[in-house]
Amino acid sequence: MARAEIAALLPQMETNPLSGRRLLELKGDASIKHLAEAVAISSGCQAILCNAVIWSWEQHQSLDALVTSVSEHIALHEREGSVAVRAWRHEGRIEGLGPSQLAQKIGGRFHDLGYAIDLEEPDNRFGVVLDASSNTIACGWMVGYGEESDGLASRKAAERPFFKPVSLDPRLARLAVNLASGPVARGTTLDVMTGTGGFLIEAALSGRSAIGLDLDEAMVSGTVQNLEWALKESGQKEHKGLVLHGDATALEHHLPFAMLPIVGFVLDPPYGRNSQGSLAPLSLLERVLESSSRVASADAGMVLILPIHPMGEHPDSPLNEDEAINLLHGTWKETEQALLKAGWSVQAKWVEHVHASLSRLILHATIVPRD
Repeated sequence: MARAEIAALLPQMETNPLSGRRLLELKGDASIKHLAEAVAISSGCQAILCNAVIWSWEQHQSLDALVTSVSEHIALHEREGSVAVRAWRHEGRIEGLGPSQLAQKIGGRFHDLGYAIDLEEPDNRFGVVLDASSNTIACGWMVGYGEESDGLASRKAAERPFFKPVSLDPRLARLAVNLASGPVARGTTLDVMTGTGGFLIEAALSGRSAIGLDLDEAMVSGTVQNLEWALKESGQKEHKGLVLHGDATALEHHLPFAMLPIVGFVLDPPYGRNSQGSLAPLSLLERVLESSSRVASADAGMVLILPIHPMGEHPDSPLNEDEAINLLHGTWKETEQALLKAGWSVQAKWVEHVHASLSRLILHATIVPRD
């Protein structure tokens, strides 16, 4: 999912998986500003290494040869100003090689090349990743946090003043927003049935124009409270989030014209509470999907999260087309037909394990082009 997320945030780049489970190659033209924005708001990208060099430790196993290769690469891709080397591990340890040892050696070569070393407030950071799953070392000029926390992982839904046990983890909520909406500048994200405001909070904190809508006035009030709390906790002074009371099956009657059309829809239907009168879960979903398509942009995306019976861990790749999905409410065939009927085309599906009796289906769809 993290790979799909960064591809959505940087649509101008070509993305190719590398041998390491947590490594991805990006090719194409993107400004440092766009790269920095994508890393800053992503849920799963630690850093982007620009002008990167990839080294197979399994083939060479020579620290001196590696450092020499990196030195030559640095000389071809010079930067002005001071530098600090940041090194960290993925997926365990590479035998005979440690991040501190490698950072020291590369830092020494920077010094030899005439760079000022500033470990506290450098003008540039050079990142070094030691990926044990593939015995690969990746190095390059660094955009992002690296192994340091961006603050997202430390936030917990349970800390909000208005909390329900079904609230999504902030990291999953952020990923859903990014996957559905793409770059921040594309337009407005809609948290269709906002509940306690998990999606809305993540959209607003990432600088997006965002709307959270709910039919339950208690949820609207609680979401306003949670949004203001999250803003204060983050240290931000303002946001572009709006909370509205309204019916998700008739979105065109509630959304401000100035914020239309919607480019990203995020939906975690509240099947645990009767928010839409007598509508059954499938009927409710059908009507919400149809309502969403009526206010969607021509290239809108959607992430729909549905509760399913457990089907194990699937951490790396989307589900296969023929993989059986056992929903808690209705059947997968009915849900897929509802999406198609409303004009949404499924792009990929992932599974997140919740506990022994529950998993979540995370579904990415895009609007079908209209004639």
